[in-house]
Amino acid sequence: MSIDTYFKGKHVFITGGSSGIGFAAAERVVKAGGKVTIAARRKDVLDEAREKLGPSALALQLDIAKEAEVMEKAAAHAAAHPVDMLINNAGVVMPGRFMDLPMDQFHWMMDINYFGTVHCCKALIPSLQKQGGGHILNVSSMAGAIGIYGYTAYSATKFALVGFSQCLRGEMWPHNIKVSVCLPPDTDTPQLAFENQYKPAETKAIAGNVKTMPAAAVADSMLSGMAAGTFEIIPGFDGWSSAFAQRLVPGVVRMVCDSAQKKAGTLKA
Repeated sequence: MSIDTYFKGKHVFITGGSSGIGFAAAERVVKAGGKVTIAARRKDVLDEAREKLGPSALALQLDIAKEAEVMEKAAAHAAAHPVDMLINNAGVVMPGRFMDLPMDQFHWMMDINYFGTVHCCKALIPSLQKQGGGHILNVSSMAGAIGIYGYTAYSATKFALVGFSQCLRGEMWPHNIKVSVCLPPDTDTPQLAFENQYKPAETKAIAGNVKTMPAAAVADSMLSGMAAGTFEIIPGFDGWSSAFAQRLVPGVVRMVCDSAQKKAGTLKA
């Protein structure tokens, strides 16, 4: 099924919808004839994004890390504007060496990337059930398939999302609710620009083996995968081949990563 057919007339709730992949996905859904609610924390950026999307868009200021806020505001919003699909896209990242990262960074990333997704599912699945079914997509990362140097905190949250999505899929399909998980590679977004300032040299060397994708291309791949009913969506050939290699020959992947890490360490010295 095409994106235009699958999303036409549907209301899609998108977290992290004010920029990056989330905003690109919202644009494509609106173009397909759907309606979106974009949710984010920063009101000024959120309002600006909603204006760009036009009359088919609603906005909800929301901190997904706060369970009580999500259960109250998102559920109330869905009661007034029934939701057909949920895209859990919001996420944060702070790379760094394990011993250098303070514990609050570990909690911050887990609270938003993992628990934020859990909160939104808890709040909005009743709306999907009331509609007779729907679709949930959780945005993980290539770091949810391959753990590399500098991502002990971030990668753990994204691996958690993959496991959560696998379990949720089994529980939801009897209710006519599909579940998908997307594992994008590095994507050209404001978050990546922020992240690149803090990546250790070893992380940059390893991540440099996978080509950065435009946000619109990732969003298109993500929505196409949903329309096709795909569970695990991996945008781009580089991302797909990396994930495939990790499953087929994980030892070789570790050798490639270790080699890049060693070269980066030599250059740094």
